[in-house]
Amino acid sequence: MEIFDIDVDSFDEVVKGSDVTAVLEFWIRSCSFCQKFKPVYEKLPGIYGGRVKFFRMNMMKSIENLRLAEGMGVEQTPTTKVFCGGREVGEIVGFKQLDETVKDLNTILDSKSCRS
Repeated sequence: MEIFDIDVDSFDEVVKGSDVTAVLEFWIRSCSFCQKFKPVYEKLPGIYGGRVKFFRMNMMKSIENLRLAEGMGVEQTPTTKVFCGGREVGEIVGFKQLDETVKDLNTILDSKSCRS
């Protein structure tokens, strides 16, 4: 299990078109909280197995990536968005430790909006 780096060109196909829940982290290389969150985020695929697909997007890689993130309301990094059935159903904003990230992600995954 791995985390896939994507950009705006592949967003619709791999995130919105995913047949399983998709989790997308928006990050910036110069963000110290993003660097602290990186090892936490990298543990998540092992916890969730094939039940969830994990992606990340460097917002500063292109102006198109930045525009997509801004259009989705990303104001702080890292921001992690959760998509079920191709629609956004929740987000986790800022740096969190692994246990808190898993708790927040489970709350989103167990929500009615992700099960329907």
